[in-house]
Amino acid sequence: MTRRKFGTIKRRKYKGEVRYLTASYPTPPDAYDRWPDLPERQSRTFRPEEETQALAWLDDARKRIDAGLWQPDSAISHERAASTITVGEYWPIWLEQKRTKDGARLRESTIAGLRRVMEHHVLPTFRHVRLVDVTQRMVDRWLDGLQVGDATKYNAFKPLRAMLKAASQPGADGTPPILARYPLTHGASKPQGHDLERPATPQEVQAIYQAMPERYRMAIYLTVFADGLRIGEVCALQRGDIDLETRTLHVRRTRLQSMSTVTGPLKTSSSRRDIRLPRQLMPDLVRFLDDFVAPEPDAWLFTLKHDTSMPIAPNSLRGYYDVARRAAGRPDLRYHDLRHTALTWLAGEGATLREIMDSAGHADVDTAMRYQHAVDERRDMLADAMGERMVRPDTPEGVMATIRDLDERIGRLEQERAAAKKHLADLLARL
Repeated sequence: MTRRKFGTIKRRKYKGEVRYLTASYPTPPDAYDRWPDLPERQSRTFRPEEETQALAWLDDARKRIDAGLWQPDSAISHERAASTITVGEYWPIWLEQKRTKDGARLRESTIAGLRRVMEHHVLPTFRHVRLVDVTQRMVDRWLDGLQVGDATKYNAFKPLRAMLKAASQPGADGTPPILARYPLTHGASKPQGHDLERPATPQEVQAIYQAMPERYRMAIYLTVFADGLRIGEVCALQRGDIDLETRTLHVRRTRLQSMSTVTGPLKTSSSRRDIRLPRQLMPDLVRFLDDFVAPEPDAWLFTLKHDTSMPIAPNSLRGYYDVARRAAGRPDLRYHDLRHTALTWLAGEGATLREIMDSAGHADVDTAMRYQHAVDERRDMLADAMGERMVRPDTPEGVMATIRDLDERIGRLEQERAAAKKHLADLLARL
């Protein structure tokens, strides 16, 4: 063993032959404040012929201790790795560690969306750029060069910003940050929300319905007349979700873009809901189920054209819808605007805020709002009021369906009239 003023070098022998060297020195006492789990001595092994390197390692450690710059080898290795890691290398690490505000893993649809944005817009520029080399000027040039709309540009900037912020903060396990500071002072501006100038009219909804491929038409009616379903909820519907006897639609899952994981949980716990369907919709819905949906309860309502075992993906349904909305003269009407249309119609029928939230599966409401439960009778009335906006085709069958609807309304009004007359008679009898 070689003893020195600082540290030692031990020759490790096996059967009389030196196999390796161990250099070590006492851990600086003040290092425990920052790294409390350090061993009493810092050590490193070297090959028998590397005694010069072992001496240099000890000398370097002594100089760093004297200068007040000492760090354990693990921290030095982290710094060296941090100085070389690129955006492309850090991106999957960040994605794996990313969590929602409540600590849950990201939904499959969110991960798929992030991957698309990164592959299409971020990584072509930043894949081989070291994190430590990313500057505000570089990001500005990248944003200026993106030939996309403001919304896409903002969505591309968000994951890059999130990664840089994460890299400038200590790790969950206490490892030091990769970046000494967050390098950006500004980024892409958040675009103004999409303002729908006017909801669709009943005639426009009917025109879009007619312009859709026949096997996907019912998706339009369910989106609008089932209180504004989200497109993922529509794509994930199964025959067993529809109770024809009670006119109830059970919303239980959403369609993911991933082909490996077909469906996933709904957007929020409030999204799990039971929706009363309009009476006027039922004949068309029954015909659709008979013509296009297999009899099994788990049969998908809207399948791929060439593979009925798979539900259609939201982007595919949007593709058909984009053609239909242009044919109907409403190229500005996004698929999500059908949901907005439905909720606007509900409000027009006198639905309360709580009823709209229950119907749409919204989770948030002002804390001062008193929770109100929508009773079945009221939901029946709202569903049928929505159904009255259905435009029947100008055919004998369509006119006959309209007459049936009117007969049902007349029957209900006569019942209400009879009940009112009886109530009036009771009141007069008490006078």
